[in-house]
Amino acid sequence: MKLSAVPIGDLKVTVAAKSLLWAIRVPGVALAIGFTGCAVCAIAGVPAILQPALWLLIHASCLLLGFVIHEGSHVLGLKLTPGITHVIFAGSWLRFSVVPMGSLVGWQAALIALGGPLAACVAGVPLAAALPDQAFHWWFFLHSIFLLPPFGDGRSLVKGLLNWRRPLQLLQMDS
Repeated sequence: MKLSAVPIGDLKVTVAAKSLLWAIRVPGVALAIGFTGCAVCAIAGVPAILQPALWLLIHASCLLLGFVIHEGSHVLGLKLTPGITHVIFAGSWLRFSVVPMGSLVGWQAALIALGGPLAACVAGVPLAAALPDQAFHWWFFLHSIFLLPPFGDGRSLVKGLLNWRRPLQLLQMDS
């Protein structure tokens, strides 16, 4: 897993976007290759494979975009929270996440945990309204599952609620 810690003071929108895009580089390249294949099929006149391949790629893009929105929302919440010193962008083949370093109060941890899945769900609403029959929006709405305790956001939410006014120590940078 590739890790990169960014000091919170240096974390600008462009740095966060670059870090998130770098974390999703493998599935992103796979999607780009898939879309190129669809374009080649369309140009070559192979329509039988074009429609299902394009449908699959659009769904995969919605899945990936949902995660970018989810993690980007966590980054925004962490940037606005005093006590956070660094943010780690962790990425592997099929997973990427944002890990805060520093300290939070329980209610801050709960709000940040809610922010990621909630932002992804909200992003799916326009798709649900515009294209309800295509089911693209479900990839965004499924992020609500991450609020269950087996997942990191769910554990952070429970920990934040149980320690509402108490400080929570997170990872620390070695000096």
